Amino acid sequence: MNNTRILLADDHQMFRTGVANLLQKEKGFEIVGEAKDGSEAIQLACQLKPDVMVLDVHLPDMDGISAARQILAACPDTKILALSADESEEFVVNMLKAGANGYVLKDAPIEELVLAIKAIAMGNSYFAKEITNKILAMLENIGRPSESKEPAFKASLTERELEILQHIAEERTNKEIASLLYISPRTVETHRRNLIHKLKVKNTAGLVKFYLNNFKQNGEFE
Repeated sequence: MNNTRILLADDHQMFRTGVANLLQKEKGFEIVGEAKDGSEAIQLACQLKPDVMVLDVHLPDMDGISAARQILAACPDTKILALSADESEEFVVNMLKAGANGYVLKDAPIEELVLAIKAIAMGNSYFAKEITNKILAMLENIGRPSESKEPAFKASLTERELEILQHIAEERTNKEIASLLYISPRTVETHRRNLIHKLKVKNTAGLVKFYLNNFKQNGEFE
């Protein structure tokens, strides 16, 4: 039986190399390349034609959603496994629409990543339990009239994003927020970028202004 040829794409070299080293030890796996951004991921995918592309959702030059679309357009036989710290509905849905065959969170044990790669290499799908729950909840809500009186922007934010937004508005650094919430500064930065994207502001100052205008004046989080 041929090895499953895997291409990794993640902008953090230490994380990417660590995952590559762990997967390389798995019998039947072959790491054929590593990409540091979306452009390189597309280029290497077209060149190497891997069986499975493990793709970060957030990359420096483009998001994994755009990269996935271009990779599958050029290499339709390649399976895409999204690997991300972001479990928000927006990114999950858009990665599925882009053609991803699976979605695993970065804090998952390596054993789960191995299972996910094996599953999609065989033509199946694999989603982390947290992602599966979100998908089921979305399916259950299709067609139901909305009873929520909350603003649309608030409904789109996760509890963790709302929590981090408050800390950002209180002028805490990524390191300080990470320490308070027992997560990594990198995860905080990912949430910060997601908030900027979801709330359609330009920078951290925009997040602070948004919080003050939409939450503080209503007495929330106090």
